Amino acid sequence: MNFFTKVLIPKADFSVKHTDGMMLMGSCFTENIGQYLQQFQFNVNINPFGIIYNPISLFNNLNNILQHKKYTEQDLLFHNELYLSLDHHGSFSNTKSEIVLENINESIEKAHDDFNKSQYLIFTLGTAFTYTHQIQNRVVANCHKIPNNAFNKAILSVEEIKNAYKLIHNHLNNKTILFTVSPVRHWRDGAIENQRSKSILIESIHQIIAENKNCHYFPGYEIMMDELRDYRFYEEDMLHPNKVAVKYIWQRFSETYFDENTIYLNHRIQKIQHLLQHRIKHTDTNEHHDFKIRIQKSIDEFKNDYPNLVVNF
Repeated sequence: MNFFTKVLIPKADFSVKHTDGMMLMGSCFTENIGQYLQQFQFNVNINPFGIIYNPISLFNNLNNILQHKKYTEQDLLFHNELYLSLDHHGSFSNTKSEIVLENINESIEKAHDDFNKSQYLIFTLGTAFTYTHQIQNRVVANCHKIPNNAFNKAILSVEEIKNAYKLIHNHLNNKTILFTVSPVRHWRDGAIENQRSKSILIESIHQIIAENKNCHYFPGYEIMMDELRDYRFYEEDMLHPNKVAVKYIWQRFSETYFDENTIYLNHRIQKIQHLLQHRIKHTDTNEHHDFKIRIQKSIDEFKNDYPNLVVNF
């Protein structure tokens, strides 16, 4: 007897390899999956503009990467003693403008290079709600705790999201695009508004997929809402998936996009990482010496078996 309904996901007709370049952009759930990819030594660039929730900002920022945009002080605002960019997450903000610009432009430089080397792009859309800065008259990626009266809030239509994607899709024809919708609920918008928002995102994605053969959908949102429909799979805020939920969604992602060789390689990487995480209390013993030799032997064997794979052990 089954006590839950499993989301059926067909095996992808392509397989993601460790040597394939990947760029991930979007909500905080992007970081969750991205951390697993990093942990298993995949070649990834995660959120070069920081966490982004709405698709307009995501696609605009990808275009900034494609155009190799160089930010100057005119692109920054000064608020609450910090220099900040409305295109970026608050992690880029700083009390010194030169530091903000250095970090932003270095990130774009690396992202531009990584984009050209990437076979896969993973976009995680968080919300269809946008905030338009009244003076600059443009949708922002982050409000940076600037007073609400500086922005106009609106909800995107399916057509607006599709049109935003059309502005960049010609640059993506040689990439494989994986869309997901973040399972994190935007409760501040309200329960009904959150569902409206997620519905618009899902419909937009599926219309984009119908028109672009290189676009695909991974149902992380549906897995969380259906298979894991229990608050024991949430953090204390009852909004964010907890570690158990993220790990389960990662497993479903692996089943869908990895072949047997990639899964075996992940297993070997995980064994080495478990060895590296092990701590022996007395470092001046033969046991510790022998253990270090064992770890190094495992790493050397791995590198000999996979000479073309860049690993960080």
